[in-house]
Amino acid sequence: MTVHRALVVAAWLVTATFAAVGTASELRRSSIGDVQTLDPQLWVYGQDGNIAQDLFHGLTTLDAAANVQPGSAESWTVSPDGKLYTFKLRPGLIWSDGTPLTSKDFLYSFYRLFDPAMAAASASLLYAIENGREINTGKLPLTKLGVSAPDSRTFVVRLSHPAPYFLDLIVHRAFPVPRHVIAKHRDQWTRPENIVSNGPFVLAERRPNAYIKLKKNLRFYAADMVKLDAVQHIPIEDPRTALARYRAGELDVAVSLPSDQIEDLRREFGSQLHLTQQIGLEYYAFNTKRPPLNDARVRRALSMAIEREALTRSILRAGEPAAYCLVPPGVNNYPRGGCADFANDSTNKRLAEARDLLSAAGVSAATPLKLTLRFNNGDTQRKTAIAVAAMWQRLGVTTELVTADLRAHQQAVREGDFDVARASWYAEDRDPASFLELVASRATGINISRFADQQYDDLISRAENSASLSERAALLRQAEAHAMAEQPIAPLYYYVSRRLISPRVKGWVDNPRGIHLQRYLSIEE
Repeated sequence: MTVHRALVVAAWLVTATFAAVGTASELRRSSIGDVQTLDPQLWVYGQDGNIAQDLFHGLTTLDAAANVQPGSAESWTVSPDGKLYTFKLRPGLIWSDGTPLTSKDFLYSFYRLFDPAMAAASASLLYAIENGREINTGKLPLTKLGVSAPDSRTFVVRLSHPAPYFLDLIVHRAFPVPRHVIAKHRDQWTRPENIVSNGPFVLAERRPNAYIKLKKNLRFYAADMVKLDAVQHIPIEDPRTALARYRAGELDVAVSLPSDQIEDLRREFGSQLHLTQQIGLEYYAFNTKRPPLNDARVRRALSMAIEREALTRSILRAGEPAAYCLVPPGVNNYPRGGCADFANDSTNKRLAEARDLLSAAGVSAATPLKLTLRFNNGDTQRKTAIAVAAMWQRLGVTTELVTADLRAHQQAVREGDFDVARASWYAEDRDPASFLELVASRATGINISRFADQQYDDLISRAENSASLSERAALLRQAEAHAMAEQPIAPLYYYVSRRLISPRVKGWVDNPRGIHLQRYLSIEE
């Protein structure tokens, strides 16, 4: 009887504890590819960033509509000159293993992010921090970085110049990492049995190429506001597979859909289909370190031959605007105007000039141009590559199409193993600099074209050091126009996100940044 009663009491306690955190609910969402890293300071690609934002929580965060709000810092002040940010951390912050989280953790994390040995691709995005560039390039010691922790709840950041986008950028490019765990496990700290985080979720299980399962972090400071008990990120590169699994009820959120079925999906799913204009760019990167693509005339000719409107009309079909600029519509403090000068030319005029440029660069029937075009598996990517190859063929260019799964594609791009490569970029923040950094020589982690141009870099530097928003915008437009004349990358189109959202999912807010933190979502049957 005693044992029986103990079991009954234990069962009641389990039920009561479970009820206290809400009814069990698990969100299943597709991801465009398998995760490459769980280290929140090393991520480059979107599939990694989505999970980083579930597991970790920076000084600032986003609301459901992707607007900046307080995160681990409950408040902050900014000096009148815009160069000194003083953050006050929330009281009682703890890591998921119960260890206190203090300003010293943020100090360690910023040092780690800028450590040249880490080779963190995102460090260059934060070069506005005093001495950031010099430290990241090995010219100054870490201790010279413009950050300090005067007490356990105060964290101070000094900038070398005003950066109106700074609070937005540190949402997902300055996550804290657990120094006590890294000290113990070093480069093995992100393994499922070791990882410790501070965000709304913790890692529960990782099955490569199958799924990553996260569970609610009961030690998150706002855990009582997190309605999901678990989230599954399921890598599915093929949009048709994602659609089939959504139809079968195996997904609550499908983030990539076949472009040739958009009209059918509208009829079949109605309001479940979400098409939203995004601050994001699809582009082809030219490897500027490989002849003849180190010649701007060749790059310009290839870009001019791409009929972007035909791509968006015939292949994409969700209203994606054709792109002739680096910076998409929707950014702040930036009247647009730095676009390619051939944007409004007729197809015939472009092709004629493209042929002249190739001839001047030494391309002829006797010395034809042969290229490899790399892209990741996917129906839209394949159709786009085939169409672009056909457009280049009109110039006498032969294109070999090379496809691979997303992980292998991204690895090849990082290693520079391509002539032309498909790439994409979503807004780090709502500032034009996020996109202009794609071809800055200092941004070695994201400048996959390996473009290096002193005039461009000088314009970016002058813009950074300008105290006037209008002057800054004018300098950035000059930089963009120069890049579009040199064409290290060929912008193709600006994104319209295509998602199917189950009626079971509540709290979803469409927004131009396409960021949807799982902490705001819930499941209702």
